[in-house]
Amino acid sequence: MGKLYQVIVIGFNGEKTTVDLCNTDDQMKAMTVLQLKTKIAGRLPDIEGTGENLRLVFTDKQLDNDEATLVSFGIQNQSVIQLVMRVQGGVLFSR
Repeated sequence: MGKLYQVIVIGFNGEKTTVDLCNTDDQMKAMTVLQLKTKIAGRLPDIEGTGENLRLVFTDKQLDNDEATLVSFGIQNQSVIQLVMRVQGGVLFSR
């Protein structure tokens, strides 16, 4: 068994959760944003589904491409990722 790769996710209320990602360098290089969202949704009971409503932010970058790899955003072992909820909208208010 190799090294355990993890990220730290800061949730909606500031709580920190450690999420296990994988065990090898090759798995880490292939891990996608969608796979991370699915793992986060599995760890947090108040998140439904596979995390399609999750928005993740790492440093100043929004992880908005589900097919992109985590390493393409510079994410590595013990990186800190901010979790925010995507709000459904579209109603325009005018005065």
